[in-house]
Amino acid sequence: MGLSQIIFTIVCMLLIIYGLVSIFSPKTAWKLSLGWQLKDAEPSNSALIANQIGGVFMIVAGPIMIYLVINNIL
Repeated sequence: MGLSQIIFTIVCMLLIIYGLVSIFSPKTAWKLSLGWQLKDAEPSNSALIANQIGGVFMIVAGPIMIYLVINNIL
């Protein structure tokens, strides 16, 4: 496994971690992604739901990408 594959695997693991944060604490994920740019702003319910849905996609995509890298498909 080359250095680029190791770095890509680490990035995928971070993607999975952020996906878990998005699912279980969507307000924290919103603050990490957009909330820090806005002063005294609160996310809408739609933004929180979108964060949770995005988290599901991240959790599904992360392991698939790790599998593809480990098997030298990507």
